[in-house]
Amino acid sequence: MTKKLCAIAAAVGALVWAAPAVASGGGGGPGAAQAGVQAANTAQWAGSAAISKQNAVNANVPVSIAGHNVYSGPSTATQNADSSAKSKASNDAETNQTQNQTQNVGGSSCAVGCGGAGGAQIGAQLANTEQGAKSKAVSDQNAVNADVPVSIAGGNVSSGSSTADQTANSKADSKAKNDADTTQNQTQNQTVGGGSSCALGCGGDGAAQIGAQVANTKQDADSKAISKQNAVNANVPVSIAGGDVKSGDSSATQKADSSAESKAKNDADTNQTQNQTQNVGGSSSCKLGCGGAGGFQAGAQVANTEQWADSKAISDQNAVNADVPVSVAGGDVYSGSSSADQTANSEAKSKAANDADTTQHQTQTQNVGGDSSCKLGCGGPGGAQIGAQLANTEQWADSKAISKQNAVNANTPVNTAGGDITSGPSSATQNAESEASSKAKNEAETSQDQEQTQNVGSDCGCRHDSKIVPEVRDGHDCGCGAGSGGAGGFQLGVQKANTEQWADSKAISKQNAVNANTPVNTAGGDITSGPSSAMQNVSSEAKSKASNEAETTQCQTQNQNAYSGRDGKCGHDRKKGHDRKKGHDRKDSYDRKRGHDARNER
Repeated sequence: MTKKLCAIAAAVGALVWAAPAVASGGGGGPGAAQAGVQAANTAQWAGSAAISKQNAVNANVPVSIAGHNVYSGPSTATQNADSSAKSKASNDAETNQTQNQTQNVGGSSCAVGCGGAGGAQIGAQLANTEQGAKSKAVSDQNAVNADVPVSIAGGNVSSGSSTADQTANSKADSKAKNDADTTQNQTQNQTVGGGSSCALGCGGDGAAQIGAQVANTKQDADSKAISKQNAVNANVPVSIAGGDVKSGDSSATQKADSSAESKAKNDADTNQTQNQTQNVGGSSSCKLGCGGAGGFQAGAQVANTEQWADSKAISDQNAVNADVPVSVAGGDVYSGSSSADQTANSEAKSKAANDADTTQHQTQTQNVGGDSSCKLGCGGPGGAQIGAQLANTEQWADSKAISKQNAVNANTPVNTAGGDITSGPSSATQNAESEASSKAKNEAETSQDQEQTQNVGSDCGCRHDSKIVPEVRDGHDCGCGAGSGGAGGFQLGVQKANTEQWADSKAISKQNAVNANTPVNTAGGDITSGPSSAMQNVSSEAKSKASNEAETTQCQTQNQNAYSGRDGKCGHDRKKGHDRKKGHDRKDSYDRKRGHDARNER
């Protein structure tokens, strides 16, 4: 009876002692979610067109008709014609995103049967940039210069010098350019749980941290430059007389330039920086039936860059220079020198270029759990850390340069006389150049740097004074003695860089150059003519260059530390393993002795 009363009194005392704990038991606890999103969309289109169309005609045509004699002075036609078209289309976009997130989810004062903290932190940065630039420049020139004095007389014709001078320039310049700079900075700090006073049946903690950076850039640059030139210069003095014809010097001089220059360029710079720090749980005072921390950390960086550059330059030149003095006389013909000089240049330059620089830097630090004082039925930390960096770059560069030249230079004096013909020197000089230059270039630089550090659980060993595991091999705090769960860590890092480049370049120079000195004399008497010469310098050149350059640098560093009470240094199972040899010897010795003694007793 006395024993029963003592037991009842002890039970009542225990209930009274536990009342405060029960009052603070069965706690729920904090829960928090933090989400931040930054989205920037930029769309730019620029179109430019410049067209110059010129039709320039200059003519000097004096006409003299007489029954007797005609006396005329010098005759000149001079023309300077310029046609120029310049077009430029450009887009410039800068996107800067900065995101800082800090989340602290507190612990709990619950003592028994506690739930607890839980936190989610999500950050996203999205930047989309699309650019289209189209430029076109066209110079269309038709320049005609002519000196055509006409003298008709029943008697004699006496005329001065006759000249035709022409300078014609046709130029087309076109530029299309896109420039996009994208910068993303993301910092996430998350602290969940820790500082819990729970002793029995403890849950708690649990956190997820997710960060994402996505940058998409698309660029299209299209440029065309076209120079079309038709330049005609002519000196055609005509003298017709029943008597004698006396004419001065005759010359035709032409300088014709046709130039087309086109540039298409794309430039994209993408910089992504991501820093993630996650702390889940901490030192726990739980003794029995302990759960606890669990952390998930994921970071992703994605950069997509697409670039198209198309450039075309065309120079189409038709240059004609002619000196054709004509003298028809019933008597004698006296003519001075005759010359035709032509300088013709046709040039086409085209350049298509793409430049893409992508830099990704990712740092992840995850700490899950801490020192644990759990003795029985221990769960505990678990961590997953995932980092991914993806960079895709696609570039197309197409360039064409076409120079098409048709240059004709002719000196053709024609003399017809019933008597004698006396003519001076005759010459034709031509310098013709046709040049086409084309460049297509792609350049891509990708740099990826990833650092991951993960610490899960505590460095659990056993103290010398531990009552659960008396045999020790290190000096750390003791972890769970029976029913151990414990730390588990997963760490994954991915870096992937894809670069595709296409470069196509064509340069075409097509030249047709004709230079002729063809004096024609027909006389009833004698023909006396000066020296005759034809000089021609022609050059046709085509240069084409296509190049791709890609540099990819990847650096990845991973550090993982996972500790638990089941790592071979402490725990209930470890006690067996640690004492197995000694225990086996002692147990075998003891059993053998008992068995031997028992058999002896029998």
